[in-house]
Amino acid sequence: MVIEFKKVVEHSMFSAKTNLKEEVPPIEFRTDPLTGDMGIVLGDRWRQLKKPDLSQLIAKSLERECPFCPEAIDRITPQFPAEFLPEGRIKVGEAVVFPNARPYMSHSAVAVLSRQHFVDLPQFTEDMLVNGFLASQIYLREVQKYDPEAKYCLVNCNYMPYAGSSQIHPHFQVLAGHFPLRYHKELLEASQRYYAKNGVNYWLDFIAKERELNERYIGTVGDTLWFTSFVPRSWQFDVLTVFQGKESFTALSQRDIEDLCQGLKKVFGYMSDQNFYSFNLCLYSGILGKDYFWTQVRLIQRGTYPPLDVSDCSSVRLLFDTMVILKRPEVVCQELKAYFG
Repeated sequence: MVIEFKKVVEHSMFSAKTNLKEEVPPIEFRTDPLTGDMGIVLGDRWRQLKKPDLSQLIAKSLERECPFCPEAIDRITPQFPAEFLPEGRIKVGEAVVFPNARPYMSHSAVAVLSRQHFVDLPQFTEDMLVNGFLASQIYLREVQKYDPEAKYCLVNCNYMPYAGSSQIHPHFQVLAGHFPLRYHKELLEASQRYYAKNGVNYWLDFIAKERELNERYIGTVGDTLWFTSFVPRSWQFDVLTVFQGKESFTALSQRDIEDLCQGLKKVFGYMSDQNFYSFNLCLYSGILGKDYFWTQVRLIQRGTYPPLDVSDCSSVRLLFDTMVILKRPEVVCQELKAYFG
């Protein structure tokens, strides 16, 4: 089956332009070929952001004791029960995984990535990221031994308060449950329907089509393939990484995780140069033995929009369930290619 990236271009019937010679930009409606997500591309209305002074925010975050800092983590954070994990916590390098005191799913943990309280985007090291993902993977493997029905796994990162994080200290949320959350469920079920109808993995066809078009395909790092999303879930930046042929996060090799983290370092370099200072990241795992979905990571930029620090979540996103895109993903792709060499 041919994957179709659908676009409908319309123009406003009445323009508020004051200069009759001014060209009115088209309005482009996009539909994701797998999920049906809709996005509106409003020309190239993006603006170069100015990175805020984060010093006051960082200082405020230290007014109360940070539970993830080295002097507090063993004293404040909880431990896993002995019947689940005799050691109480999982440690890989500086990364530490422990139960989430405010769980989101039946199995919910926090993975603190570093002893350092604030890590700016250029300061993330490959080891820091690799150790965080490896520690998260160990936890999820233990979960599935303890509770085999908790097979729907996610690794989530809210980086900085602009992305919904209550802690400055860099960390992941590591989740597993007996049923998938809504968007994860949509990805899995739509991929399964495609496989049942066409006899082939959607993501295999997706990779082939995107590489053929070469509009949003950024490049590869090992067995990871990197794209900008056709229907971004952020105003200016949305990157998708697919682990080719890899069903479950728990089955990834250390080399796979290193490939991901090498690519993330390149992405963070681009984001820093664009003055992006906050993001959401989610790793969506497939299910072992089910070849209709391949594990993948999605990363979106978060922040406010000048000059009035407008929120990036308006009624169009939250109440219409439609994405607004100010910078074309094809433009972002071309800019990112330079970072991937």
